[in-house]
Amino acid sequence: MNNDPTIPRIDSTFVVFDARGTATPVDVTPGFWDELTRRFGDFSGKLLVSSFHFEQDWPTWECHPHGDEWIGLLSGDFDLHMDLPDGHDGPRRVRLHKPGAFVIVPKGVWHTARVRAPSAALFVTPGQGTLTRPVTQHEAQEPAAEDAASAAAAPLHTALRLNQLNLVCRDVDASLAFYRAMGIEIHEAPRGSDDIRHAKARLPDGFLLEFDNAALARIYNAAWRRDAGDSAGHNRVVVGITLPTREAVDQHFAKLTAAGYAGRQCPFDSFWGQRYAIVADPDGNAVGLMSPPDDSRRTWPPAASPDT
Repeated sequence: MNNDPTIPRIDSTFVVFDARGTATPVDVTPGFWDELTRRFGDFSGKLLVSSFHFEQDWPTWECHPHGDEWIGLLSGDFDLHMDLPDGHDGPRRVRLHKPGAFVIVPKGVWHTARVRAPSAALFVTPGQGTLTRPVTQHEAQEPAAEDAASAAAAPLHTALRLNQLNLVCRDVDASLAFYRAMGIEIHEAPRGSDDIRHAKARLPDGFLLEFDNAALARIYNAAWRRDAGDSAGHNRVVVGITLPTREAVDQHFAKLTAAGYAGRQCPFDSFWGQRYAIVADPDGNAVGLMSPPDDSRRTWPPAASPDT
């Protein structure tokens, strides 16, 4: 056995692979998850290779919308439970109790573990857009009754995450100075000849605080172009909610507008790579519905969103 302390170990050093296959070791410290966010952002196009030891059932269900997850047993004995959609012919429970055994969790499938004995496992995880839900919340959900019409429609995804707040600033420099004075680290995107201003701060818990100017708001929100004299269209605060798929954005927009809520921006493929739409809540606040980002769908220069 090699006990050389200079050789990193997977139980104390995880590895991040980017889209080019470049590996970056990251020491596991008390601030590990914040460090991942600081260095790798939303984990777009990246894989995390990690090892975890657990002696109790996982307290959450989790889901990876952007790829399959590989889980290999190092030691112990546990059951991996998968909440597979109807019509899927794969197993809903896989017991891992022989070292070397592994399971592949399909993209977008909620899963958790029930422990039979203290266990250690190796994980290869597509981290972008990872969703978690407490066990009690996930297992308490009851399937909603559906009539014949809704049963024939595509299922409405219910997993969502409040993770972003956009401020459309009258004076970007003044706003950035104010929030920086509170100690928030803000990074502004390079300025071009199109008058667009955009800046971003990622808070310690991963929440995004973003700053836009009116020139940018007019590109992604048709209400800013259409309602030139109507203050209701000029929301300076946009609450951002991430949904698990691009299809879910369209489905939620259709459901909310059918229920009578005002659509400020119909769903469209944004220039920054997300499927995006805006609906007004009963107080007229803009609520942005967005999918996880897809770098392959980014475009530049930005084209104005379609009118609702």
